[in-house]
Amino acid sequence: MRNVRETRKRYAILCGIIFVLFIGVMLRLAFLQLWDSERLTKLSEQQVTADITRGNPRGKILDRDGEELAVSIMTSSLYVDPMEMVDTLKGKRQQEPVRDVKRLGADLLAPVLQMSAEELYQLFSSEGRFLWVKRTLEPKEAEAVKKIIADNKLPGLHFLEESKRYYTKKGAAAQVLGFVGTDDIGWSGIEYTLNTVLSGAESRHEALFNALGGQMLGKDAKSQRQENLFNVYLTLDSKMQYVLEDAMDDAIKRTKAKGATAIIMDPYTGEILGMASRPTFDPNKYHNYSADTWSNKAISMIYEPGSVFKPIVACMGMAEQLITPNTMFNDEGKIQIADRVIHNWDYKWELKGKGQIPFSDVIKHSVNTGMVQLGMELGAHKLTNYSKLFGFGEPTGIELPGEESGILYKAEDMYKPDVATMAIGQGIAVTPIQILRAICAIANGGELLQPYIVKKIVAPNGDVVREGEKKVIRQVISKDTAAKMRAMMEQVVEGGGGKSAAIKGYRIAGKTGTAEKLSEKGGYEKDKYIASFVGFVPADKPKYAMLVMIDTPQGAFYGSQVCAPIFRDTLQQILVAKGIQPVSGEGLPSFEQLEQAKFTEPEMPVPQLILLPDGRLKLPDFTGVDMRRAAGIIRQGRLRLKPQGSGYAYKQKPKAGSIVEEGSTVEIWFK
Repeated sequence: MRNVRETRKRYAILCGIIFVLFIGVMLRLAFLQLWDSERLTKLSEQQVTADITRGNPRGKILDRDGEELAVSIMTSSLYVDPMEMVDTLKGKRQQEPVRDVKRLGADLLAPVLQMSAEELYQLFSSEGRFLWVKRTLEPKEAEAVKKIIADNKLPGLHFLEESKRYYTKKGAAAQVLGFVGTDDIGWSGIEYTLNTVLSGAESRHEALFNALGGQMLGKDAKSQRQENLFNVYLTLDSKMQYVLEDAMDDAIKRTKAKGATAIIMDPYTGEILGMASRPTFDPNKYHNYSADTWSNKAISMIYEPGSVFKPIVACMGMAEQLITPNTMFNDEGKIQIADRVIHNWDYKWELKGKGQIPFSDVIKHSVNTGMVQLGMELGAHKLTNYSKLFGFGEPTGIELPGEESGILYKAEDMYKPDVATMAIGQGIAVTPIQILRAICAIANGGELLQPYIVKKIVAPNGDVVREGEKKVIRQVISKDTAAKMRAMMEQVVEGGGGKSAAIKGYRIAGKTGTAEKLSEKGGYEKDKYIASFVGFVPADKPKYAMLVMIDTPQGAFYGSQVCAPIFRDTLQQILVAKGIQPVSGEGLPSFEQLEQAKFTEPEMPVPQLILLPDGRLKLPDFTGVDMRRAAGIIRQGRLRLKPQGSGYAYKQKPKAGSIVEEGSTVEIWFK
């Protein structure tokens, strides 16, 4: 009986202890669930999950004909989970020390990733579950890293696919296209302007980890990437752009200039067909270049235009009925306005001037004294008001970042010498795109257009969601005034300062310019100039307008010497390639003649460029080939054609069979 009572007593004590423990556990659970749940939830999530953001591919950028300029490719990016970086072989080996996988991984990967071993070791020793090691690895780089990880059984290192931008033409139109950073966000050019259009929507997922720290890819991590690819078509013509880029490279090489830019524009629509700037860069490797190479001089460089501004002032005078092309001016070689004496550009050998000359000769020979006389008649208010009408002093509105407004002084702040110098293109600061747009107004009959470079944006389903179109800002001069000015500019090329821009068989209108270079400290830099040429072809009904600007050329510095020949050589190639017929009978055969020749003459074998294993090219014999066909063959090999004459080829340099590098110049004589 006594034993039974003791047993019951012990049982009651045990039940009491269990009850107290149960109440304690329940109270603890209640505390954790009700008061400390938020902190514990966050801690749990940090231990078993990590947020990972995946970038989707960007939309393509293409030229007007659909040729790819920028595309996105999927590449591997390396990240680390430092908590996983423990020796997974521990306990599986006998009498071997435990490896320091963080140090081992850092030492092995440093040479491949081109990072310091110490930098990697510090990264591998950091806190957190997801840290980028290196993003968007090159394919060979990624394969080498994967092999090291596999061969050495390195834990904690993983790959994710990310989008990487690739520019198919390397440095072509670099400042127009811009580039994207490692985060796949546009930093400059069209990539920046249309970043929200080109960017694919990001996809986010949580990476899950088990109790041992191993990653478990869940459903979200394996899901397909959501693609939202809008493709952007530019107004650029890749073939024209190639010729333009080549011309700029050649110009910098020959003139040893500080910089250069060239623009080709359709004067009737405002479409930018080509735009190149120097110095330049390869957007695939933008980080290897200084930031000044990213700048697009065509829209951001401010400079005094010099004599290329004279046709615009001449239009002002005709619009105000102050002059006609036949109005006589007296040129004495110099003119004094207040305390300022202004000479003609050729005053060193034309001491007495040209005497009585019509205004058309003032433009033809770029006579400063005549322009000053006209400027003084116009006065400060009309000069500045008309300049505003022509679009100076404000951005053009082209879809590119970094466009400058230029500088246009207020009329009330101008003294007589300021009025005089503005009439010859000094005392006003412009951008290249502003000058070309103003000259296009002369070319097209008086319409000031808004330049544009985005031709269309196409949605993933093929719908065109935005389309570039001609936009007339205003009519700045009459058609009659524009026609008279075109005729005077044509005389500049026929027998004036722009003769070196002439292309045999074509009517060219243009104007040279040579301006002193502004100093950052004020005033002008000694013996430093900005040379330019602007013009259009054909002169009567222009198809292309082009501006060439060379910043601080060494040696020869006049626009007629350094810029007009670039205009000529570039447009000659383009005219031939595009089949624009010359006006004289000495030029290319008509399309009708070519069609007829198919039936009346035996078909000649088409010469073929031979691509050698080392990437060089073997030239064929071009004898008897017409200029258009020769240009097409040259273009296929990414060579540069320098044609002489027109008709059919009879001589070439280098000779047939020569081995040349890509980008070389081939000179062919035609008759």
